[in-house]
Formats: sequence, C-alpha cells, structure tokens
Amino acid sequence: MPSTQSAPLERKFFVNGMSIAAQEWGMGNKHRVIALHGWLDNSASFESIAPLITDSHIIALDFAGNGESDHRSQHGAYNIWDDLLDILAIADLLAWDNFKILSHSRGAFVGMLLAATMPDRVEKLLMLDGALLPPSEEANTPKNLSRYLQQQRSNYQRPSRVMSSIEEVVERRIAKIDLTASECLCLAERSVKPAKHGGYVWRHDPRAVGGSAFKFSKEHQQAFLSALKIPCLIILANNGLFKSAGADALLKEYAHIKMEFHDGGHHMHMEHKHSSSLAAIASEFFGG
Repeated sequence: MPSTQSAPLERKFFVNGMSIAAQEWGMGNKHRVIALHGWLDNSASFESIAPLITDSHIIALDFAGNGESDHRSQHGAYNIWDDLLDILAIADLLAWDNFKILSHSRGAFVGMLLAATMPDRVEKLLMLDGALLPPSEEANTPKNLSRYLQQQRSNYQRPSRVMSSIEEVVERRIAKIDLTASECLCLAERSVKPAKHGGYVWRHDPRAVGGSAFKFSKEHQQAFLSALKIPCLIILANNGLFKSAGADALLKEYAHIKMEFHDGGHHMHMEHKHSSSLAAIASEFFGG
C-alpha cells in the first residue's frame, strides 16, 4: 500500500569509507527518487515539498561534509563530481538499478552530470533553479587552481564560529537566502551541532565552502547538456539566481530540455506558499 507519511525517517548509508545521512519519505511508493540539495544546504531543504509529491519514495541526501553526513578524509576533496560515486553507491545499497532525481541549485548540476554520464541509471531529472555553473575560461585554469588551494588552506584552518542560539543560526541563514524564519528553521537546525562550551557551530566541513579545483567551461557544460537523453525539466524561479544570470537564454538552445518558470526565490521549494504547486509539478513529471 502506498505510503503517505509526512515526517521523514532518518537513514544512514555507509559508502566509500564514510557515513552519508539521509531523510526518507514514502517508503514503498512507486517512483524511486533521490533528492540532491544545494550548496551548504542539507536534506531538510526538501521537508516542505517531499511529503507532497505523490506516489514517490524519496531519499534526500546530506552530501558528504554537509548536514549530518561525515566529512571527507583528511586528503579528501569536495569537487562537484566527487558526489557522483556516493549517489551511485547509495543507489546500489538500495538495490535501485534506476531512479529519478529531484535536485536544487548545486545539486541540480550534480544531477545533470550524473544523468548525462549514467543514463542507464537515471530515468528522469527535475532541477529546481539550477543546472549550470558560472562558466570559466580555460585561460583562467591556473588562477582557479591557485584560488582553490588558498581557499582550502584557509578554510581548513579557520576556527569555528560559535552562535549563541538557534535563533541566531536562523538569522545568519536567512541573511543569505530569501526565506522566513519559520521556513528556514528545519534547514538551520540540521546545519549545526552543539558547541563544546555552549551555543552552536556549523556542521559542514569548512573545506566544502570552496568550489572545485577545476571549473567547467561553457563548452564543457554545453557538452553535458547535449548528452542528456532522458526526460529533463528545469524550473527556474522568477526571483532566483539562474534566471537573473541569463541561464534561461542558454537553456533555450536545448529543445530536449523542458523549461518552466515559477514564482518564488532561489529556495522556492522551501517557501510554504509555493511548495504545494511545485510538488504538483514534480508529481506529474515523475508519474508521466
């Protein structure tokens, strides 16, 4: 019998030498969906929309180094492609030979990379205000690598910021994203842990703050977009990051990728007034 649970189940997957945390909705439902969050977010970003997506068994991951997942090893890295092996390993543990992807922002680019390179595993790809990264010129590769090395050294040595209360954590999060305090609370709570002498500190690995060692050029990204052979839907927020950056103009070049626009900001799926309508679109897309 299909599940209609609203509260998520906590899951842990031991893959590639570490524990990856996740939240699960709709166990036993027809459509197998892996949800991928945005930069420095976590699986809680899907708590508003996931219970409303019909007939779907959703596993929302905390990427390595984020939320309640382990940090990568001392010599590990947080290049955007490193998440692909973790996703595949978790799908293998679930015995999901193929699955659909629900993704947001950075997670949408991760999902696009996986769908383009492993089309036998990914059935459908839904991207929320994401799909592309700011392109880099090849001539800037040495400069980009230099910046990456400097960021990694400084981020790893940076002392943890202590926040006095969850309210302060929420305030710091909503200062950077267009959400109300109540909408952001679940994300904020999963983003921190108790500090040693009181208060809270961020859970995420400081090394995850920086970008990848090597950046994708416009040509790289176009090659991946062209390689997509499965049903793909991109929903850009009218007040989001990607429409304002001109991503819609580039994506119009790819007739095989369906694109829609929706009211809301970059985290529109967390906005209470938009989660139901977005869930209805997702339900139709996954079920169609």
